[in-house]
Amino acid sequence: MPVFLDRLTNAEFRFGDFLVPWGMVIGALGFLAAWVIVVILERLGWTRFIWHLPLFFVALAIFLGCIFGLVFSP
Repeated sequence: MPVFLDRLTNAEFRFGDFLVPWGMVIGALGFLAAWVIVVILERLGWTRFIWHLPLFFVALAIFLGCIFGLVFSP
């Protein structure tokens, strides 16, 4: 098992004396992945087919956060 995946077995990550909750890291990964996907869709011009882009972005961020949470669950 890689070293990074071994750290996901704890409920929180330690950065010095600061503890970061596991769900916050997964949520940030979902947000960043959704942002990258929306940027790619914007460059390709495919967002003109999406009725409400901010709502789509929020739904995509939540969906990807859930997928990452299922894959990397401790």
